[in-house]
Amino acid sequence: MYLNRQNLHGGDVYGGEPVTDFSASINPTGMPEAVRRALRESADRCDVYPDPYCRALRRAVGRAEGVPEETVLCGAGASELIYQFALSLPRGKPALILAPAFSEYAAALRAAGVEAEYHILTPEAGFRLTGDILNRDLSGYSAVFLASPANPTGITVEPRLIRDMAATKVRILLDLSFLDLTQSPGMYALPALCGEYPNVCALRSPTKSFAIPGVRLGYMICSDTRFLEGMSQRGQCWNVSVPAQAAGGAAMACADWLRAAARAVAAERERLSRGLSALGITVFPGEANYLLAYWEGELVSPLRRRGIVLRDCADFVGLKKGYFRVAVRTREENDRLLAAVGEVLK
Repeated sequence: MYLNRQNLHGGDVYGGEPVTDFSASINPTGMPEAVRRALRESADRCDVYPDPYCRALRRAVGRAEGVPEETVLCGAGASELIYQFALSLPRGKPALILAPAFSEYAAALRAAGVEAEYHILTPEAGFRLTGDILNRDLSGYSAVFLASPANPTGITVEPRLIRDMAATKVRILLDLSFLDLTQSPGMYALPALCGEYPNVCALRSPTKSFAIPGVRLGYMICSDTRFLEGMSQRGQCWNVSVPAQAAGGAAMACADWLRAAARAVAAERERLSRGLSALGITVFPGEANYLLAYWEGELVSPLRRRGIVLRDCADFVGLKKGYFRVAVRTREENDRLLAAVGEVLK
């Protein structure tokens, strides 16, 4: 929990009046019924400690992802695994973050005593990573942190480029937290990628995909099992709760539901993007369940006064005041957002 610290993340809906929250990028179709049922039934098992080895959950993840279960490490959300990853890096070499990026990468590196450097992606290039990254001597870094799709830009990284980076032997945290909600969830062929490159650590977040942010669940896939063991030693043994393990196991069997949800998200994303663009806002063509946009005037505060919360992105490295991230929500909620933006800009 936070004590006397500013919360820079979206999703804080507890501090005041009810709001429509576009600041947290969660699957707008909601939770699958199978996951909801598993959570309810898990209450009867909460009188015992959780399985510290996450046996059933790791088996379920292994089956769903097509990887050996021993290459899977589970955690209390993707954020916890990011910290364990950073704490497992060697000291004395900086880590490279592709920015703009999720702020917890840098926070985890600070906690681990590892210096962070940045490779800044620009709006002129559509915030897209190119082969220029290979002009850097990646062997000088303890790790490279990148997300696909990136947060907050929603841009994916070409699989060939990931392989070219992995071939340099640098350790890579490949954050795929939002990939399931794109139209190309299998673009990296993880069994082959992680099998061929033990230095690649692929991070997944059922929190976003299955609309269970309150449960806290994530997992990492890496064929370097010694590195995973090192990460495990930097966490506590009962970190994945009984409800989280039950929900995760149920979620792994919801592939068809997830594909349908991703199609619905794609349709609403395009509609929302067109609507914002028609109002004169610059919208970047992301592939995730959120959009990065820019308006040179004040928009976040007036919308907040109307009960609508956006994620102000001025604090992201590589961005400035005027950038904001908007989650793709239901059709009705998206229409409410567009109407409110129209009122502010008229």
